[in-house]
Amino acid sequence: MAIMGMVTAEKTSNIRLSSYYLAITSALFSVNVFAGEWQFKPNLGFTETLTNNIELDQVDQKESLVSQFIIGTDATYTSKKFNFDFTGSETLVYYSHDSKINDDYQTLQAAADYSLWQNKLKLTANSSINNIAKNNSNNSLGNLITADTIQQNINTVGVDLNLLNSNYSLLSSLSYSEKKAEDNIGESEGYTATINSENGDAARYIFWQLDSQFIKRENNQQTSENYQVEAKVGAITNAKLNPFIRFYDERITGTLFGARPNSIPSWGPGMRYQAVKNFTIDVSYNYVDDNSQVSDDYIAASIDWQPSARTSLKADYSKRFFGNSYGVNLSHRTKRLNSVITYNETIEVFDRSSFQTDNNQQTPPELVIDNEFSLNKRLVWQSQLSFVRTNLNFTLSNRDRESLSSGVIDNYFNSRLSMTRRLSVKSNLAMYIDYSKNIFDKDSPSGPR
Repeated sequence: MAIMGMVTAEKTSNIRLSSYYLAITSALFSVNVFAGEWQFKPNLGFTETLTNNIELDQVDQKESLVSQFIIGTDATYTSKKFNFDFTGSETLVYYSHDSKINDDYQTLQAAADYSLWQNKLKLTANSSINNIAKNNSNNSLGNLITADTIQQNINTVGVDLNLLNSNYSLLSSLSYSEKKAEDNIGESEGYTATINSENGDAARYIFWQLDSQFIKRENNQQTSENYQVEAKVGAITNAKLNPFIRFYDERITGTLFGARPNSIPSWGPGMRYQAVKNFTIDVSYNYVDDNSQVSDDYIAASIDWQPSARTSLKADYSKRFFGNSYGVNLSHRTKRLNSVITYNETIEVFDRSSFQTDNNQQTPPELVIDNEFSLNKRLVWQSQLSFVRTNLNFTLSNRDRESLSSGVIDNYFNSRLSMTRRLSVKSNLAMYIDYSKNIFDKDSPSGPR
């Protein structure tokens, strides 16, 4: 295990500029469409990090003073139909132990949306640039301090249709996205479509719930498709028990997937217990298609509880083609404390978690282009404690990634405790502690991976 001790001091100065819609913009666009307000927030930052093991070497430990000079800006534009948010920075990094690796790094987070119809039909666009660890197996702590990162760019454009009223809700989207990386690993492009709908409070005879998504990704002539549909249709009665029928199907296809069973079409009767308006429990018995080799008939259950405007709990249990499946979303907030805990299971492809080993136990596994589906189980806990001038943030995440072709499971654990203190109108002080631990092939952690 590599050990690195760090002491970090950071100071950021902010300058806020606020101006109204300028004449130059009105020459390009209609005033009624784009008239709005711009806000700019330029910032300068300087960070000094002293580490006693810059290269994370157990034997040859080198000390270094890492200096980061950060130039950035935040910009927002808000109007009746068009909204735009931008956060970007340029970071110049200097290393006292080796000036040859001095470099500059960019980050970007940008989002825009344009309303085509009463804020219900929108065009959306997002773009991001991040510097991520080059190889998690070799150095999962890769960041600007260790100079062991690559730049990743994700761009997305799409259209959203959201209809909300007392009779029903419809949330749907269609988007195209591309992911690019400096080393060409983890790249992909493709489409995502989602449709979610349920009855509103005004429904008197029929209730329904629909959750569906379709994802298609491509890279180097390799393709993947994943669709998932869950639907419930039931009758509203005067009693607290309401019968319904549940339908569920999921299918994984594409040139990346092997011979493992990959679908679970099923349906079955169920009963909804609704003690009060904001507390429901659904239980159903589901018959699996006779041609499916994935599972026997099974029971599915879910709970939706909102005891107050500040607290919400959603949890579910079901069967998917890989076995038992669970989901949890718990949130609670008070005047100063806001906490969210989530657990979900997703099928992913074209990530940066596939490694190739050789017979040399001393050589770290090589990161290679991913050509397999993986099951990812994520647990995330986020809490924020806010005071007048100080914010404390705690984040904990655990991810199990199982290759659906080999069955190998990798585990990624991360946690961070940070504090931000506002010193003045133009200055903030930030401190944080990070802990990360990755186990590759956790059923055989002493193996070549």
